[in-house]
Amino acid sequence: DNSERLLRYAKLLTNLINREIPVPNVYAVDESAGIMLMEDVGSLSIYNWYRATNDPEPHLRAVSVLTKIHQLGDVPGRVEVEFDLPDLLFETNYFTRHFLIGYCNFPESIQDALSSEFYRLAKIVSLSPKGLMHRDFQSQNIFIVPGAVRVVDFQGARRGFIGYDLASLVEDPYLNLPESIGKIIISHYLTKSELSLDEKKKLLDLYPFIAIQRLLQATAAYAYLSRVEGKWQFERFIIPASERILKLLAKRNFFPTLNNVLEEVLFRAKFEMQSRYPTQTRRFV
Repeated sequence: DNSERLLRYAKLLTNLINREIPVPNVYAVDESAGIMLMEDVGSLSIYNWYRATNDPEPHLRAVSVLTKIHQLGDVPGRVEVEFDLPDLLFETNYFTRHFLIGYCNFPESIQDALSSEFYRLAKIVSLSPKGLMHRDFQSQNIFIVPGAVRVVDFQGARRGFIGYDLASLVEDPYLNLPESIGKIIISHYLTKSELSLDEKKKLLDLYPFIAIQRLLQATAAYAYLSRVEGKWQFERFIIPASERILKLLAKRNFFPTLNNVLEEVLFRAKFEMQSRYPTQTRRFV
């Protein structure tokens, strides 16, 4: 229940602080009221910082922290169930249901058309190195404080694929970083990481597939938040996310059906945005 989740999260944050991970301090927990008093980390996220400055230096600080998170083992308070193959398949099913069918009005048959490609993608991603993963390590969950960064929203932390966190930051559709900046961030991560050379090579080889997986999840989330919850401010991130997926797909001919589907989606999206909504961003597919 809620009180159990709250206590677990407080335990996780306390244990992360004890391991010198820069998360907000926990000052008090009222289990009966379901309230936790935490440190205020301010409002300067690296999302806000980069949009104002185009300076990726805080991203480099963030991935230095990320390597330390990934080296941690069994941290008390984390989600006990590992992030594994079934979760990857759940995410791509979420993409099919909420983005392609629910948002883009594709027929139900699209699920069968993509199932083998999504299974192959999940199997490839599942070969990547594991560690403690944050699960949503993107620019709006990392804040700048004097001389450091603070990482928030650790509720979903569990053992899982560490490249997923790296892709969450590098491919983040909120900022849509240039590829050149992404390469610098990945290089910095590998330099700071204590992974073996073999594990670093494996992570680098599998990174494009991990990035596709993460972006499919993000695209589905934006569609769900827009269409189902009426939070239309998320809709503007769908095209950048889809374009990043297509760019990754273009470099390898592993998923031709997905490639064709997304090309159609983007063609329709751009056409409808220009013809129907020339001065505003609304539902465009």
